[in-house]
Amino acid sequence: MVDALELLLVVNEFDEPLEPRPRHEVLKEGHWHRVAHVWIINDKHELLCQKRSMRKDISPGMWEPFVAGHVCHEDNYFSGAVREVREETGIPVNKEGLRLVKIYKASTVKEFRAIFYLKWNGLIDDVVSEPDEIDEARWIPISTARKHIMDENDTQWFHPGYAKEMLSVLSLG
Repeated sequence: MVDALELLLVVNEFDEPLEPRPRHEVLKEGHWHRVAHVWIINDKHELLCQKRSMRKDISPGMWEPFVAGHVCHEDNYFSGAVREVREETGIPVNKEGLRLVKIYKASTVKEFRAIFYLKWNGLIDDVVSEPDEIDEARWIPISTARKHIMDENDTQWFHPGYAKEMLSVLSLG
């Protein structure tokens, strides 16, 4: 369940911390804030993709090629990413396992998105999804995910603005 009173760190347009404010207020009033995206890849060159719960307030029912969440006021990008992966998937991860690719400034939604990738070779049955967060998770070959993610007319998939760059990074790994 979405916690509207969850405190997010409001930052300025240069990603400098300002103050914590309630999630609903940050989103409604359009304050700059931080988000962590973690792309999980296995040795078979598959992405762990998730179908967002219909209960979500943002992009319900859409497929995502990453685990993502808002960075809470007490977190930095790494601890926020670790928390989101554990909460949404149950995958045991620590900050040393994460590889920061870049911090992307998404001006249209006033987010700074820390983009990570994580190598993990677990089974899909090892993923423990929260019903309030995720309806389904599955491993999808990068080539198949690429087709969905890069087709902006595919309304079933979330289209991050940095997808082409991230898919290139993962193809090298």
